[in-house]
Order: sequence, then C-alpha cells, then structure tokens
Amino acid sequence: MDDIGARIRAARKEKGWTLDVLASKSDLSIGFLSQVERDLTTLSIVSLSAICHALSVPIESMFSSSSPIDAEPSAVTQANQQLHIQIGGSPITYRYLSGQLPDAPIEELLIAEFPPAFIQQHSSHEGQELGYILRGSLELHVQDTTHELNVGDSYCIPASQPHGYFASATQGADVLMAVTQRFIDLPPQSPQRRGGKEAQ
Repeated sequence: MDDIGARIRAARKEKGWTLDVLASKSDLSIGFLSQVERDLTTLSIVSLSAICHALSVPIESMFSSSSPIDAEPSAVTQANQQLHIQIGGSPITYRYLSGQLPDAPIEELLIAEFPPAFIQQHSSHEGQELGYILRGSLELHVQDTTHELNVGDSYCIPASQPHGYFASATQGADVLMAVTQRFIDLPPQSPQRRGGKEAQ
C-alpha cells in the first residue's frame, strides 16, 4: 500500500484540518507530516498510530498485512503464520508474535535457557505468558495438549492453565518469555544518560 501519504492527506482534508492542526493533535512536526504526505519519508508504526488516532481513522486501513488482523488468536503461532505488517514503502516489517494482551502489563522479560532433554513438570501461575523460541526446539504441554515449537514459533497462554516444557534432547532451547506476574523484585533501573551517569 504505497499511497499512504495520499490517504493521510485525504483524511486530513476531509476534516478540514491544516498540517498545523494535525501536527498539534498527533504531537508530530509539521515538516515530518508534510514529508509523509508527499511520500518523502517512511512511517514507523508508532507515528502512524499517532496520526490515525488524531484523524480517528482505523490504523489497519493504512497498511498491508499478511493476514486479517482480526483473526482469532491461538495459543501457539507457527513462524509462518505470524502476522506481518508493512507500512507503505517502508523497508521495516513488524511481526506480531501473538494476539494482544488486554489489561495485561508485562512485569518480567527474560530468556529461559533449557539444557538438552530438560523436562519441567506442569505448573501454573497468575496472569499470561508469552514465549518466543530463539534457539533449539521445545515441546509445550498445556493441560492435555502438546505443541511442537521450533525457532521463530511463539505462544501465548493463560498461565493459570497447568503447563510444562520438554526441551530438545540434542539442542535444548532458549525461549524469550514475557510474563504478567512479577516473580522477583529487582532493584529499579536508574535513569541513565550518555556516559553512564544518572540523569539530573
């Protein structure tokens, strides 16, 4: 969808807004918006979201995707089934690992490094758990269902459902995990500025 600039300009003019008004409502600069409308620059998903919210335009009308964005999410998403989004002529592709997590703030982001043939018995905890296979392969057992996961595959499950893992006998597995329950209270990270000194 390479006519994104024209689409944004049309939506702005339909509201009778100048670039100055849109800049004020989207918190983006007039110069940047002017370049966007003339297709002289590319948009990030963050900037596009700000513009669409300001214009009250559905963001999905402004990009191309590999599948319908309202498709029913599943517990496990194979790499070749993950939603890919590309905005206009941007060289960046956004790959969604799961459906959205409503009212589920991420508390911890970690990598679980499973040694070969490691078995973690079924357990459960609060909130939701999202995982992405970085290396190796893993069997994910959720209640009585088994999912085979390889590099690039992802999953998102209610963590209250008993679940366990069986890592590859030869490679083990590294899994990037995002969970909505805090397991460990780590010291808060201090604001940093360049040079490693704390920001004033």
